[in-house]
Amino acid sequence: MHNLTTTTTSPTPNSTVPAPRTWARTIGTTGRIIETCPPECEDSHVNDTDGALDDLTHGYYFKGPELPVFDAQDGTALVPILAGRVQIDPYSRDLKRRRPHLNFEPFQDEVMECLTPDEFAQIIATIRAHCDQLDKVHARFAEIHDQWAEPQA
Repeated sequence: MHNLTTTTTSPTPNSTVPAPRTWARTIGTTGRIIETCPPECEDSHVNDTDGALDDLTHGYYFKGPELPVFDAQDGTALVPILAGRVQIDPYSRDLKRRRPHLNFEPFQDEVMECLTPDEFAQIIATIRAHCDQLDKVHARFAEIHDQWAEPQA
């Protein structure tokens, strides 16, 4: 059974900071540990009551827009783009993963892992610059489209 509790120690009576969530985890066959979520964690942890120590992650997902993309086998389907997850892997052997990092999915199933805030800012700047270029392509395309005359046979 999964017992996720919320302790009621908030810094001030009118504080909007959520109380930490804690629960017991079984590690291996004999170990037990009490886990506490950082404030930014939105994970349910329903399936995190047992397992290896380094299986645990904290974080939250952010959605991106969905585009109707054509696939020869499946037809047109909505595919999420520009989505990802802010994550902390508290027991990872990799220091980059133990710190808050971002896993970014520019396109479904394509992941850029373990980004720092500066690396993510560079990606945002690249996407923003490309959107400016797309605006120029759009303007030119609209002009060509509007001026098009069907060839006479």
